[in-house]
Amino acid sequence: MNLDLIMEIAQLALSLLENGPHGTQTAAEDTNTLLLILQKGVLAYEQQTGQALDPKLIHTEAAV
Repeated sequence: MNLDLIMEIAQLALSLLENGPHGTQTAAEDTNTLLLILQKGVLAYEQQTGQALDPKLIHTEAAV
């Protein structure tokens, strides 16, 4: 996996923690940051496997 991509994901996660619910970002900005993290995660998966991410592999967790 590309080290630069990993660092981008980590920086986005850190910015979400620093500026999140009680910080300077709005809910829309938080949502946008989460979307960017997901998009970069998909890109990392595709770079690692050489295949597009199959949405059927994503399942919700069972309710507790």
